[in-house]
Amino acid sequence: AGIYDRISNKVVFFERAAQGTEILEESTYDLDAPEVLAHIGQRAMDELLESLELVEMAGDKWSLEEYLAGEVSPFFFGSAMTNFGVRQILEALGTHAPPPTSRPTVDGTREPSDVDFSGFIFKIQANMNPRHRDRIAFMRVVSGLFERNMEVHLASTNKKLRLSKPHTFMAAERSIVDDAVPGDIVGLYDPGEFRIGDTLFAGERVEFKGIPRFAPEFFARIRLKDPTRRKHLQNGLTQLSQEGTVQLFFRLGLGQADPYVGAVGLLQFEVLKERLANEYNTKAELETA
Repeated sequence: AGIYDRISNKVVFFERAAQGTEILEESTYDLDAPEVLAHIGQRAMDELLESLELVEMAGDKWSLEEYLAGEVSPFFFGSAMTNFGVRQILEALGTHAPPPTSRPTVDGTREPSDVDFSGFIFKIQANMNPRHRDRIAFMRVVSGLFERNMEVHLASTNKKLRLSKPHTFMAAERSIVDDAVPGDIVGLYDPGEFRIGDTLFAGERVEFKGIPRFAPEFFARIRLKDPTRRKHLQNGLTQLSQEGTVQLFFRLGLGQADPYVGAVGLLQFEVLKERLANEYNTKAELETA
């Protein structure tokens, strides 16, 4: 039905929209307003009051200073699919999220106020448009001004790249980005050049410290049901491992003929099998190793 906002002490009711196709009206009331009881009924009202009492006693109070220090996290309930609680999350991000900060490099730090452009890749997503098999690398701008068609260097290979089709994403929509400033997120088409943690820069060379990878706790061996799909399997495993869905290993001397995958949690294996089947038309079995 809605949410109770503990900061404003208001109840917010939502209308539902199929697939989040439009922005709908919200209704806001005080907790003791008769409309609230009429909307949810006495049983739900009793549960709400009991839950609020528990949270007030056992939960942490909201503190912007502690949030910015990384000591508390705000918690939201919402679903873009059903038009539920979306505005509250976006408004909180716009109001409370910290401004761009400096980022450590291999030999110092890079400030947002530095003139030269720099950014780093923090996420890669394959098949965002399944019909075009595209790969998008998401870059956060750290310093300087990013402009469409600018030439940058990739720190890991020192290769020069022209970023001609940068995108920004909002729900299912994407649009071309002409410029971006520190703190902005830009989606770059990836022909296979980027890896998570890569640094892009223009002007003075800079290389940011890498993004840590968790050590896998579970391992499995890949068994292909249809040997004619081996090339599709290799492409899928390579791209999904570059995303970070799983980590990919090969036995010494056997190359890609005998792939193993590692994961922090078993759910990653289920995601791997599902994406191999849906995005690469390849059915694979996993043997726990």
